[in-house]
Amino acid sequence: MKKVFLMFMLILSFSAFALELSDAKEQGVIGEQTNGLLGVVSVSQEVSDLVKEINAKRLVKYKQIAEKNGMTLDQVLVLAGEKTIKKTPAGQYIQNATGQWVVK
Repeated sequence: MKKVFLMFMLILSFSAFALELSDAKEQGVIGEQTNGLLGVVSVSQEVSDLVKEINAKRLVKYKQIAEKNGMTLDQVLVLAGEKTIKKTPAGQYIQNATGQWVVK
């Protein structure tokens, strides 16, 4: 039950950023990292600003989820990383276990 709630909250936390985020991911300038946060694949100020903004909002949500579920932030980050990478469509960038960017 706790994992179902956690996954539901993770999905909700991303929906507000869908348009800008999906465009940047489709262009291959942003990718999902193993820690549940976004990473910059192709550096530009606009991309960096978008990543900082979304990651700040994700961290707020992740902290809320951690508090509600009696988990550490690190535990939530691991689960979020697994979830976001799993949800990433083929053709977009993800971070692999060694920290390298690869196209899923």
